Amino acid sequence: MCGIAGYLTRKGAAEYAVLNLMLDRIAHRGPDDRGVWTDGHVGLGHVRLSLLDLTDRGHQPAMTPDGTGVLVYNGEVYNFSELRRLLEQTGVRFNSRSDTEVVLHALHTWGPERAVTLFNGMFAFAYFNRRDGTLWLGRDRLGIKPLYLARTASSLVFGSEIKALLAHPEMACRPDMHALVTQLVYERLDGGWTLFEGIESIQPGTLVRMRGETSHTITYFDILRDIDPQRILAGAGMSFMSAAQRFEELFHSSVERHLICDAPIAVLCSGGLDSSLITAAAKEHRPGVVAYVADIAGMGGEEAARAGRVCDHLGVELRQVPVEIADFYRLWPQAICANDQPNYFAQNVAALAVADAMRRDGFKAVLAGDGADELFGGYAWQADAYRMWRRRRLHAAWIRDNALFRLLGRLNPLLAPLNLAALAERPFAHVHHPGESGLAGPKICAVDGAKRHLREAALFRRLESLPLHEERAFLARSCEDVYVHLAEMLRTNDRMTMWRSIEARVPFLDNELIDFGLHLPCRMKYHRGVTKRLVHALALKRLPQDIVRRPKIGFHAPSSLWSGLADFLLGGRLAELLKWRSSDQQAILHMFRKHPRMLYRLLSTELWVRIYLHGESPASLGESMLQLRLKAGS
Repeated sequence: MCGIAGYLTRKGAAEYAVLNLMLDRIAHRGPDDRGVWTDGHVGLGHVRLSLLDLTDRGHQPAMTPDGTGVLVYNGEVYNFSELRRLLEQTGVRFNSRSDTEVVLHALHTWGPERAVTLFNGMFAFAYFNRRDGTLWLGRDRLGIKPLYLARTASSLVFGSEIKALLAHPEMACRPDMHALVTQLVYERLDGGWTLFEGIESIQPGTLVRMRGETSHTITYFDILRDIDPQRILAGAGMSFMSAAQRFEELFHSSVERHLICDAPIAVLCSGGLDSSLITAAAKEHRPGVVAYVADIAGMGGEEAARAGRVCDHLGVELRQVPVEIADFYRLWPQAICANDQPNYFAQNVAALAVADAMRRDGFKAVLAGDGADELFGGYAWQADAYRMWRRRRLHAAWIRDNALFRLLGRLNPLLAPLNLAALAERPFAHVHHPGESGLAGPKICAVDGAKRHLREAALFRRLESLPLHEERAFLARSCEDVYVHLAEMLRTNDRMTMWRSIEARVPFLDNELIDFGLHLPCRMKYHRGVTKRLVHALALKRLPQDIVRRPKIGFHAPSSLWSGLADFLLGGRLAELLKWRSSDQQAILHMFRKHPRMLYRLLSTELWVRIYLHGESPASLGESMLQLRLKAGS
């Protein structure tokens, strides 16, 4: 709902002027109000997008009545009413209807380490406890709301977006080349990495405690640590009907909570299963709800047509947002500016166009369908992992590791025994198609230190008590997608919507649904070729069957939108960073013309370098690309 920024300095006192410079960079996150507070070496700032209790009683920084607790907070804690009742039993008295005051008193009364485990929602906060001089930073368990941190020679600087940190006078804007190359290869950065040297993302599910010159990170939620294989095993005896009933109850309760808002709220409906289900549930609780979908040039209106079919069936007004070629090029550099790093998913540009339209229509919040594929098994590569490991298990059962089969294996590799324990060290190697990127074996250590590969193996081992390798593979692959794929989608969706002062809410990532989804047996998610089985079952009760049974298309943009743009990279800033020789650039670009997805990565990175490292205007860059595209098409 907002944006936060601040710093802790060891040199002099925190200054209002510096805080306001930082807030200027993220004013789009909170156009309704602004507040700053300093106390010696600590400074906190806040810009507000008012969604609950629209009065000035929701102003931040918020302080306890005795002035010993101070909070700046971004997000929504949806169970604030229950927490408020618990706090009132301890003697706390409230002056507003906002969740901000509840979050403040929970942190102050119970302490951050206990309070965050009770918060059901999305949040990032900075809380200063004046009783002991400790500053606490925290994020929700899956990182729906962002928070960044940097350490300078004399300060700890933090904020909702990287651009706020870069406004601090001690911060330098320098690229992290290791991170940049990793992102070009993998599309996504893992963990706390950013493309800026010295700036890290505070991890989901963590608290950072800072006092004096020391800081300490406390992890209160982590899937690898907290998933309980015994609960998954215990659920094996549950009937599918019981699981489906429980899922329906949790889902509808979550949607109802996520609709709590004193400002106008809409839904995103791409015509896919997840967003359509949310639209159906939202309609039950808010009969007049309005839905939005992008109609992207070159897509043939497929997404808009599906969304139209869903909304006609539900009786929901659908507003289609056309995204023509000129719109795409106008918005692409803006999306990168909003994102603080290159957008490697072209659909982010369409999401920005939809946010534009929603804001013009007066909406300030929107429900989105993110998270269902990761928690409930909706991606094709998860099913690929299942099938691959089923073949491996059967192969190992029939072709034993003995002298005969080792001899036959030298004649025909298909008859060679498999070492399942060795394969488990890179459990998704075939799914990843490592040959496409040239990364295999020891080469991975040169990119991200093999961190994600080590985590994949650890997840596979964590679930080793599950009897079937294929079920272990499916669930481990789904958990890995939460760490990387979902984290990227949440980050970019937050940026695209908040750039236009719209808060995106994600009902599938309610705490109870997270816990339920993580501990479901595989057959509740994937069974006889059907992915996202529980979600499909609920959808069949609410949506047209032809929509439910259509294949997943995702929310994407066609590569024809950027075809013919390779020459934009010639003699460019990225070529300079990557040390491409001028004599080789045409040959290099010739290779990438055959790979549209990689070309999009390079073009987005070029835009990022020009905007952030060289101060070029997003508007002029968009116009230059459009002219080049029109010239290529003529």
